[in-house]
Amino acid sequence: MLSPLSSAAKDWSEKQFDVDVWDINILLTKAIPFPELHQGLEAFIAGNPHRLEKPNNDIGVDLIIELEKHIREKSIYTSSEYEDLCQRIFTYVFDPTLYGFKKQARTYDGANRYDFICRIKSGQPFWDTLRADFHTKALLFECKNYDEKITADQVYSTERYLFSGALRTVCFLISRLGPDEGCIRAAQGAMRESGKLILLLSNLDLIELIKLKPDDDGPEDYLDEKIWNFIISLPR
Repeated sequence: MLSPLSSAAKDWSEKQFDVDVWDINILLTKAIPFPELHQGLEAFIAGNPHRLEKPNNDIGVDLIIELEKHIREKSIYTSSEYEDLCQRIFTYVFDPTLYGFKKQARTYDGANRYDFICRIKSGQPFWDTLRADFHTKALLFECKNYDEKITADQVYSTERYLFSGALRTVCFLISRLGPDEGCIRAAQGAMRESGKLILLLSNLDLIELIKLKPDDDGPEDYLDEKIWNFIISLPR
């Protein structure tokens, strides 16, 4: 039978049998970089009575369509348009917990500019824990609309915006195709050496956040799992 799998069933199966379970939603997401395979899967699903599960409103569906098109073709967005897309997604998924978004914010001396920044409202366990664990008052966002996976250079340029004295120690570094291995190692170094969290996200991650929005704390659980896996994989 071809059908989506509920979050509860997927979690139970993975924990019970120590495997990664890919349902049709995950297969479709994984196939996005391969247009012919993706179109074939969509055509197969179209003739199946168990249709693809989608977010419960048009905004989420439209955002996913934008992200999928952008994965296939970088040129559909300029850098500033990609920043706008990422900000719209985080506002859609996490409002009202994340609020006060400000685009293209500059430091007081004018030397550094990050794509956008937001504040964290208290009362949600994941964000309260993140704020306490990393002693941060704000979240920074950097968005990279690159042809290829981002490299360590993007981590190094982002890291300079973060410092504990300003209660600004967490950044979501978002890119169209995600990080390469050198980029991951650089982010690990920033965490290990100075306690700065640079969470590396791709368009595929953003798609998952949107899909999980209807679930209670679904997007927060997804980010929590990514941070946990990042921390436990830190080398000595």
